[in-house]
Amino acid sequence: MSPTADTACRLDVISAICRRLLGSAAEVEDAAVSLLPFPRQVIRADLVLAVSRLEAFADVTAWLVGRQPLGRVALALPGNAILSNPLATIAASVLAGNKTLVRLPRKRRAWTEVLRELVGDAAEFVDHDGAGFLAHAMRQPEIDALMAFGDDTWAADYEMLARITGTKFVFEGPGKDPFLVLCPALVEQAAAAAVEAGMFNAGQACTSPERFYVVSAAYDDFVDCATDLVRGLKTGDPADPETQVGPLAPAVAQRIDDQLRDAVAKGAVVLSTGLRRSMHVNGEERVLVPPTVVAGVDHRMKIMREETFGPILAIQRAGSIPEALELAESSPYGLSATAFGRVAGVAERLGRSHGQVFVEETWLSHRRKRPLAPYGGRRRSGWVWEWQDEQFVRRDGPRHNFVEFSRS
Repeated sequence: MSPTADTACRLDVISAICRRLLGSAAEVEDAAVSLLPFPRQVIRADLVLAVSRLEAFADVTAWLVGRQPLGRVALALPGNAILSNPLATIAASVLAGNKTLVRLPRKRRAWTEVLRELVGDAAEFVDHDGAGFLAHAMRQPEIDALMAFGDDTWAADYEMLARITGTKFVFEGPGKDPFLVLCPALVEQAAAAAVEAGMFNAGQACTSPERFYVVSAAYDDFVDCATDLVRGLKTGDPADPETQVGPLAPAVAQRIDDQLRDAVAKGAVVLSTGLRRSMHVNGEERVLVPPTVVAGVDHRMKIMREETFGPILAIQRAGSIPEALELAESSPYGLSATAFGRVAGVAERLGRSHGQVFVEETWLSHRRKRPLAPYGGRRRSGWVWEWQDEQFVRRDGPRHNFVEFSRS
């Protein structure tokens, strides 16, 4: 179905952003390396993904037939985002026909200026503290929807404000994503996928798998294979083109320390690849945490219950496929799940407790194939609050932003 004239004009705006990015790709990459604490490899991969996501908007216009803009949308974007998340989220609001207000953390002011140049007049960027921006946006009658990325512990506090003001609240929260290995014949494939997806950007992606459940027949081989692959990863200075795993914020490194100490005290075995060290990256204090495999974990341990957001693979033995499923479901978070082994009913069951379910692929490989695939978690990993037909609705699960930013 051909897009309407309005939609075609909005696609032109998105295409212009894409052309600016392509025309200055080398300069944008260098700017990101000089302004952000992420490895060049990660930045380059995210730049490629950003282009593919912007180009893919031409293929989703049918979703918006018969839908209208909300009016004005406010976006509170995360500090760990590079290009693909901010540009695709802004583009989704633009495609739906909204005026768009954007806020990134103040520590990303310099990077915000790079994004501003790419986006042009398609969105308005504001400099505001996080909590103040959310409260301000929700209290402004002219703002119809707010999308925020962050921690569920503070996001939950905005429900009453959403009820009172009527502002639609779209929240993308943390993950503690399970990765199930259910077939011994797939150990090598699963281990390679686990390391790629779990160690990407040092585990600093919400959909990175953090807890691994491996059936007994595959457990020892999986641990050995994953450990060998992790030992081959290059860590160090993010500016080095060979670096695969860069440093973390000190608070994240401290959280990982606490989780590892707790795990060891309760019987886990830590398989590490080196010593951590402090370093400064573009004026930020960072800590290089070596990629680590933790074996022999269980749900008594913080590392299996709390978000890690670092280069850690925590692996638990599961006595059976049903046990692996029960363990995967036993979490307050439900962003996404991965399963290696095509067992009847597994994907459907995981889909009831999690958002997207990836079968014999990872979030990384899936996003490369479907750059605008729906995403969004269940439970404390994300939700939508809005008024519908005089009722306040709370819902969760995978969704498309360009649909959430429009109305029927």
